[in-house]
Amino acid sequence: MINDWLLTFDQIEKDLNSIKEKENLITMKTSDSEMSKSRREQVLDDIQYINTLLESNKKKIASLNTQLKKSGASIAGLQERMATLEASILKYEQDVSDLKLAVVQKDVEIEGLNTKVTSLDMTVAEQNERINNQTYKLNQAYLTSGTFKDLKGKGLVSKEGGFLGIGRKEILTGNLNDSLFAEIDVTEMTTIPVNSKKAKLITDHPEGSYEMVAQDEKTIAYIAITNPDEFWRISKYAVVELVK
Repeated sequence: MINDWLLTFDQIEKDLNSIKEKENLITMKTSDSEMSKSRREQVLDDIQYINTLLESNKKKIASLNTQLKKSGASIAGLQERMATLEASILKYEQDVSDLKLAVVQKDVEIEGLNTKVTSLDMTVAEQNERINNQTYKLNQAYLTSGTFKDLKGKGLVSKEGGFLGIGRKEILTGNLNDSLFAEIDVTEMTTIPVNSKKAKLITDHPEGSYEMVAQDEKTIAYIAITNPDEFWRISKYAVVELVK
C-alpha cells in the first residue's frame, strides 16, 4: 500500500511540474501588450487543462487521506508529504485564479484601447472634415457674367455719374446674392470664358492679376487669372460685363 502511495505521490508531483511549466507559458503569453484572438483561446485552453489536472490531483490526495485513515497507520513522512502536496495544489489554484483575472484584465485593456482608437478615429475624421470645410470655404468664390442688360436684370449692376447720359459708369448695386452666381473653386478656375467683342470686370480685381486673352482682332476668348491669390484678394465675387 505504501508503495502505491509513493507512486501516486510521484505522479502528483509530475503533474504539478507540468502545471508549473504550463503556468510559465501562460504568464509569457498574457504579458504581451496585445493578445490576438487565437492566443487568448490558447491561454484559456491551457488554464482549463490546469484546472482539470488540479481537480484530478485533489481527488487523488483525498483518496490517499481516506486510505491512510482507514489503515490506522500514522506515518509522519507520508503525512508531511501529503500536506506539502495539498499546499502546492492550493497555491496553483490561486495562481490559476490570478491568471484568469489577468486574461479578463487584458480583455478590458484591449477593449479600452479599441475604444480609444475608435474615439481617436472619430476625432481625426471630425478634424479632417473641419479642415476640408475650412479649405473649401477658403477656396470658394462666385462668378457671373453677361451683358449689362443681363446683369441689371439680376439686380447686380446699375449706372451712375456722367452728364446727360454720357460717360455714365457701371457699378455694383451691392445685391451680391449667392444664388445669382456660379460657385467656383479658385484653385481650379484659372480662366473665365468670355467669347465677346469686349469684356469688363465690374468687381474690383488688382491689375496684373489677370489679362484679357484675344481669340482674334474682334473677339476676347477669355480672362486668364495669372495670380489667383491677388485676383481674389479684394473680393470673392467676380462680375464680368460682356459686350456682344
